[in-house]
Amino acid sequence: MAWTRARRRWAWALALVLAALALAVPLTVARRQEPTPSGTPVNVLLKDFRVRQDVAVVPAGIVSFRILNQGPTSHEFIVVRTDRAPDKLPLQRDGLTVNEKASGIDLLDEAQGLDIDDRQTLVLRLAPGNYVMYCNFEGHYLGGMHAALAVR
Repeated sequence: MAWTRARRRWAWALALVLAALALAVPLTVARRQEPTPSGTPVNVLLKDFRVRQDVAVVPAGIVSFRILNQGPTSHEFIVVRTDRAPDKLPLQRDGLTVNEKASGIDLLDEAQGLDIDDRQTLVLRLAPGNYVMYCNFEGHYLGGMHAALAVR
């Protein structure tokens, strides 16, 4: 009988250890898949027809744009360096989208195809200067989906 009690205790102890491992391993793996963005964080909210960021001026260096699309449609997030005002970027012949190849526009990078409630982080090294962030889907820029960012 004493042998049976000892077996039960070992079985319970083994079950507890296995249960703890079953919880700890997935949490550890999930944590590794979400690296902490480096640099100065800039929270960006995309929403028809607005680009809102939590800061307007950041220090030069690595900047992590943490983007959230609140819809109600898909959007993209583009960053260009330019001395033009955010609402004065040159348009393509269609009259609905920004001409990203025009002189005075330096396209840095973009986050494409952000569906509703999508989150994405775009990490860029920014030199001192003026930047514009916008969505270039047809009519979105013209609808006011742009914002300025100064890097000092």
